Amino acid sequence: MAGQLTHQAVSHALKGIVARVLQIPESTITDDARITDLSLVESIKLLRIAGRIERTFGIELDNEVLFRTGTLSEIADEIHRLCVQEQEKVA
Repeated sequence: MAGQLTHQAVSHALKGIVARVLQIPESTITDDARITDLSLVESIKLLRIAGRIERTFGIELDNEVLFRTGTLSEIADEIHRLCVQEQEKVA
């Protein structure tokens, strides 16, 4: 999946994951939203989001990324970076 991933595709998938876990409309999530400021966020839900990210993208995500990273765009940057890194390991 990493081969054809763009930042935009990662961002879109991330918003979908967050919306499903938090049970909020995807349309209410913006790139500049801080994940910890979204409604209904709790630590356990952040861990569920991290797990879904890992399964979706085939990466290992440091759970602290969700707790300490600012915006969804910045989280998407980290996911994209990890995907590229995983792809380079395989190549």
